[in-house]
Amino acid sequence: MYGKILVAYDGSIFAKNAVEHAVAIAKAFKAALYVITVATDPSQVSIDTARRIAQEAAKIIEASGYTTEEVAVRSGVPASEILNYAEEKGVDLIVMGSRGLSTIQRIVLGSVSLAVVSKSRVPVLVVR
Repeated sequence: MYGKILVAYDGSIFAKNAVEHAVAIAKAFKAALYVITVATDPSQVSIDTARRIAQEAAKIIEASGYTTEEVAVRSGVPASEILNYAEEKGVDLIVMGSRGLSTIQRIVLGSVSLAVVSKSRVPVLVVR
């Protein structure tokens, strides 16, 4: 059912939980596992930080006895970059953490997971 799984990782506890779920699903389906981290600021400092965060996800995956197909770092609007990368790689499932925003925060700030869920062409698993 799932041959390629993308996990979006931002370093939060919710994202760490998402990585654990993604690994379990990837193992069950013997799927390729991709990781993406998105820097919202195109500065080199922000991109370097995003690289460090993405490598943290790769280490979590490797510690679980699985490997990543690719670790990507992008710069831009997180939801758009996640969706673009998912389409480029032809993933079958996107796994990401929920920030647990309140209703007011979601209205004011928006939600990356909500944007991905509403625009994705493939299933999205949002992990708390």
